Amino acid sequence: MRTLEQDLAAAQAFHGHLCHGMVMGVRMARLGCHELGIADPLKYRDLIVYVEMDRCASDAVSVVCGVTLGKRRLKWMDYGKMAATFVDLQSGRALRIAPRKDVPHAGRGDDPLVLWKDWTDEDLFSCTPVSLEIPLQDLPGRPVSTVECEVCGEKVQDRRDVVRDGKTLCRACAGEAYYQVLSDGC
Repeated sequence: MRTLEQDLAAAQAFHGHLCHGMVMGVRMARLGCHELGIADPLKYRDLIVYVEMDRCASDAVSVVCGVTLGKRRLKWMDYGKMAATFVDLQSGRALRIAPRKDVPHAGRGDDPLVLWKDWTDEDLFSCTPVSLEIPLQDLPGRPVSTVECEVCGEKVQDRRDVVRDGKTLCRACAGEAYYQVLSDGC
């Protein structure tokens, strides 16, 4: 495993700055890998990490663990919490790591390297064994299914389609779009 300083430098290079979230994310990732016995997460292909926030710490976890959305080894759960669950597919073990309740909220003026330097992982984080079922369609690898939306004709992979009134639809055509179409084309 790389040193803490190497992981912090790699996370900073990827993210663009070093802040409290980055330091916490690096330390969470290192702790998760250590507790699961994963010596080199950048080469280990059986690690999946669920992050519960879309903030700086998620980038740090991604960099330290070598997990990405595109590789289907990084999963984002929109909980708005500084927490992550590390899953070792090989052993079946999973650990959820989050800051302890008594960890203070860092201020913008605090240097993150100085503030957290003397905190041990045990003082900073709770590490809880958890159980979760990962559906086949969420595992890394080739898509388990591909269907065509009967309205827009776009392809929908990995069972993300919806059947409404006997029609196979993408979520957007089923009324679950996160966007509104303004015109027919660019």
